[in-house]
Amino acid sequence: MPTPESNTLKSQYAEKVTADLERNTAEQERIRTEIASLEEQLSGLEQDHELLVGMRAALGGTATVPTPRGSGRKTGTRVRSTPAKAAGKKVTVKTASATKSASAKKSASAKKTSGAKSAPAGEKPRALGDLIHEHLSVDLEPRTAGEIARALTTAHPHRNISDNLVRTTTERLVARGQVERAKQGSTVYYTASTRDDSATTAAPADKEPASADA
Repeated sequence: MPTPESNTLKSQYAEKVTADLERNTAEQERIRTEIASLEEQLSGLEQDHELLVGMRAALGGTATVPTPRGSGRKTGTRVRSTPAKAAGKKVTVKTASATKSASAKKSASAKKTSGAKSAPAGEKPRALGDLIHEHLSVDLEPRTAGEIARALTTAHPHRNISDNLVRTTTERLVARGQVERAKQGSTVYYTASTRDDSATTAAPADKEPASADA
């Protein structure tokens, strides 16, 4: 049977436990209130951070933007999208579009340049020697190899005609008697030959290779 002393101790312990429970409950309520307030502050700071990042991107900033630690946490607060974030996405899309457009223009330009050296469809390439002899026969004025090359390049833009190639080919025509050469100082001039037997002096071995003027 409990004694009065034991009942007194039990009552004291009960009062102490009740007081501890009240303090514990009050402390929980205080911490929950602080957490709610801090979460609200943090949510506002996160929205401000996204707004500032979007404005930095729209202004063309290149500096590294620090990422807050714990930004991937899950909370009960829903963070809405900001106009600045959407603006940053538009800037990225616009830059990618401009890059793609520049690449397309560069590709088209390269195709146009490579096509300029191709012979027109259906046209049979003529030997460079024939073109040189025809040009000198029509021009009748003494011309240097460089002048002949420039004239033929203008008349036949699809051909790859260089000064050295024209000089070599014209010297072959001189050896065949189809072209005459005259030297004035250090400059060599060429004119079409007026001899009647020029066509008979050519030998098969001296014919210009088909690929020489390609």
